[in-house]
Amino acid sequence: MVRILSRARPWSPSPDDAVRRATGGAVRVLNHSDTTALTALAAADPVANCFVESILEKGRDATPAHSGGPLFLGIFTQATPMTAGCPAELEAACWVGANVVPIGATAEAGALFGVALTALHRRFASVYGPREAVLPLWDELSRGPQRARQIRDDQPLMVLRGRPAVEPSPHVRPARTEEFPVVLPACVAMFEEELGFSPLQNGAVQYRLRVEDLIRNGWSLVDLDDAGRVRFKADLGVVSASCTQIQGVWVEPGQRGQGLAAPSVAAVTEYARQTAPLVSLYVNSFNTAALRTYRTVGFEQVGTFATVLL
Repeated sequence: MVRILSRARPWSPSPDDAVRRATGGAVRVLNHSDTTALTALAAADPVANCFVESILEKGRDATPAHSGGPLFLGIFTQATPMTAGCPAELEAACWVGANVVPIGATAEAGALFGVALTALHRRFASVYGPREAVLPLWDELSRGPQRARQIRDDQPLMVLRGRPAVEPSPHVRPARTEEFPVVLPACVAMFEEELGFSPLQNGAVQYRLRVEDLIRNGWSLVDLDDAGRVRFKADLGVVSASCTQIQGVWVEPGQRGQGLAAPSVAAVTEYARQTAPLVSLYVNSFNTAALRTYRTVGFEQVGTFATVLL
């Protein structure tokens, strides 16, 4: 008789065990009971934390998703003789999904999150958020196997708190569902110009679905010429109750330098203000034309982001 012996799977630590061990207990995976504290931390800066607030407002809490899925990491206050017996407070957090986004993190906290992320042995598409935390986080994460394609370390984070300073264009409006075939090429052109490769190379289905979703929600805004071609486009890329973040701003190359950008962006901000009181965006510091447009519209810099593209 042949005996078949079952082969036990090698033990591997849970994400929480892995990050606690790597950071000496300074970082742990957040859970349902941390949701209130996480929500308050994100609300302390609704412009910088617009993305995270949008996630929480969709009904997600701090509970980790399925194995290998998105989760939040957290750093809590350390007890001192003066605070002995007091409950620890959430000092900083970090969204861990396809992208990594620190929340309320100092440089020291960012570095700790980088150590924790390395211990998770995952691959990410980008790290972005306040520069103070992103760059130390990447310094640690870069010790792992992933390499940066680009590091954009100076991205002014800007906000408009009221009406735009220029008259909005009357031609900018939400794209219609049937206009997807003309909106998609403009989105791809913007992406290629911004990042240097086509979003249709890998994950074409996901990118198409993203554009369709923006149009369906009324968050893709366009100005079409008489021939039905896109002259200008922009997206409400992230929407929370407090703040809307404009993304994907693009003017057709042949239309640039003709005074189209500022009135069009002003129209987008007026539309966005119907959803949330604050309108924000972030832009590469080397994009002087875009910076000039946003300042003309009335945007003011309130911080600095950094993005590491992986």
